[in-house]
Parts: sequence; C-alpha cells; structure tokens
Amino acid sequence: MCLLFPSGLANLSSEEAVRDIEITLERGMCFGTCPVYSVSLFGNGTITWMGEMYVEAAGNRTDSLDPALVIDLYDRLIEGGFLDLNDSYAYLNITDMPTATLTVRNGTNVKKVYHYHGDFTSPENLTYMENAVDLVANTSRWIGNSTFNEGTWGEPI
Repeated sequence: MCLLFPSGLANLSSEEAVRDIEITLERGMCFGTCPVYSVSLFGNGTITWMGEMYVEAAGNRTDSLDPALVIDLYDRLIEGGFLDLNDSYAYLNITDMPTATLTVRNGTNVKKVYHYHGDFTSPENLTYMENAVDLVANTSRWIGNSTFNEGTWGEPI
C-alpha cells in the first residue's frame, strides 16, 4: 500500500484522499467521425464532460455518481498495471485512427498515458482501461448517435 500512496497521502483521512482522486479520459480525432471529448471523474463523485465533435452533447456537462465507483475504478486501474504502462504508444502501424489520453491522479502523483489506436505495440489492457472510464462515467448518454457522414473514413469507436 505504501508504494501506491506516498507518505503525504497516507496521512490524509480517507475522505480527503478520496476527494483528491481524478481520472481523465480524452478521446481525440480520427480521419472520420470519431467522437472527440474529455471526461473527468473525481473522488467526490463529480463527473465533468466536455464534448467537442461528433457527440450529441457538445459543450460542458456536469453530473455525479457514487464516489465508491470512482474509488473502485481507480483501484482497478492501479491493480491492472496502469502505473507500469509506457507514457506513450504512438507508433503508426495504421494511419487515421483516433487517440486517447488517460490521466490518473491521486494527490500530487500523476500518470498520463497517450494512446494512438493504430499502434499495435500498445497493450490490449490499455483499451480496456479507457473503456472502463467511459462505462463508469456513462459517456454514451452524451456521445449518443451523432450523425455519421457517409463518404468519410473511420467510424466511431
């Protein structure tokens, strides 16, 4: 446990430590109509959304969920090896694919992983982690079924 929480965090009450968690997923463009947005989940249960392109809910949204779900997600990311991942998976095995950046913060400890979805060297587990953030945040309600322009390349992920 000491490896996950430096001494400064270990001295915080559990309520303070929970509030200092932040998990952010940023989905970037592809050559097509991939949803472009960012979503952040905070230890106190707050969810913030910023929809940019190819989403039904453009702009900012805020919601909340049970803080225990954020703690569970954080624990699963850490136990799943998020801290051991490379900082970037950006090799272009395939072009025109979307990107995702997953950032996990607990106090002053921050780990950010950039993931180009056309990089075959990226671990499959990273995609599962990104999808878990979407699932817990229930981003599908904001992504919706944005219009797909026929004749463009790519498709929503």
